[in-house]
Amino acid sequence: MPVEFNMEIAVRNIIACRRRAKPQDVAAGIAWYAEAYEECRLIAWQHNLPVYAVVGVVAALSPNNRWKTNITNARDLIDAFVNDRDMDSVSVCTYSAMKRKAWDILVTAVRPGEMKAHLNGRKIVCFYENIMGEDTCTIDGHARNIAYNERVNLTDNKTNIGVKEYANLQEAYRQAAKRCTVNGRKFKAYELQAVTWVTWRKQHGIA
Repeated sequence: MPVEFNMEIAVRNIIACRRRAKPQDVAAGIAWYAEAYEECRLIAWQHNLPVYAVVGVVAALSPNNRWKTNITNARDLIDAFVNDRDMDSVSVCTYSAMKRKAWDILVTAVRPGEMKAHLNGRKIVCFYENIMGEDTCTIDGHARNIAYNERVNLTDNKTNIGVKEYANLQEAYRQAAKRCTVNGRKFKAYELQAVTWVTWRKQHGIA
């Protein structure tokens, strides 16, 4: 975490990104986690699995993985599991350890109350919580870049966010959310994170 981290500057950077959001970006961000849940619910229905398990698989496969690839990887891994194929028959665009973690959710039938401990990582736990509808705030490399207003490649060491920095960035989004409104109400922090995530990626041409 940079020594010069400044909460007020981070909050202002987040708000500035929100102000660049077009109406369609705001709508997409507000709906993002609910739509992600619906995609997971459909996969769960198609494979006769509980939704929380599918969301857990998706969260486990999310590190350094684009959303479209993330959901495809989850679908492929679940399809292999329900059709008694080996895990190694599926290629994923994330770390092999995360692939094993996702597979174990299915093989060991991780229970809802055990899922967060099984996932065991700040970003992936928050991502799981947000898709499941919990009011928290997921911080990934893009969210970090928005708060610092700098374009840093997600493979750069700067985007390896430590515990203190993660908490500070979550707080920055919470504070920024209190200063922003949507449809006559205050933003939720996770909504603002999603709106700025959509806006930032579009602004910088990130697929």
